[in-house]
Amino acid sequence: MLPLSTARLFIYPCRLPLLTEIYLRHPHAREALQATIPEEWPQQDLKEQLPHFIELLQHDPKSFPWMLWIIVAKAEKVVIGDAGFKGRPDKNGVIEIGYSMLPAYRRRGYMKEAVSALVAWAFQQPHVKKLIAECDVTNTASMSVLQHLGMQELASSGEMLHWHLLNK
Repeated sequence: MLPLSTARLFIYPCRLPLLTEIYLRHPHAREALQATIPEEWPQQDLKEQLPHFIELLQHDPKSFPWMLWIIVAKAEKVVIGDAGFKGRPDKNGVIEIGYSMLPAYRRRGYMKEAVSALVAWAFQQPHVKKLIAECDVTNTASMSVLQHLGMQELASSGEMLHWHLLNK
């Protein structure tokens, strides 16, 4: 059932209209999420990706819900971050996850909670066999999230660590 709900969070998948409203900073996005959207969200990396996500959903509607999900803190009714996949599962059933949390909400376990729910949802979907991720070698918070999920570190390339988790 969407959105996903955890003890402290709602995690909303973004359909094309909501993604467009977020990109345009349209007030209706707040209504759709039933949450305040802080000025600092979306963060720079996501701002740069939004046009690509919009174009992808326009040309491939089946990409929903395999992209952006918005994390809302239930108690505060505020957007605190985002997570998602870098597209639909490939022909081998592999999906890649990414995530970002606003600095004011870090170190509270929110991302572990959100990503755990998102991965559990993904592994219930047909054809998903493996989850992969990458993170900077200096990003200990992200490494902690990946380890919490049970992911195994596979390799490193330059400044990036590569991780995977098989769907059991």
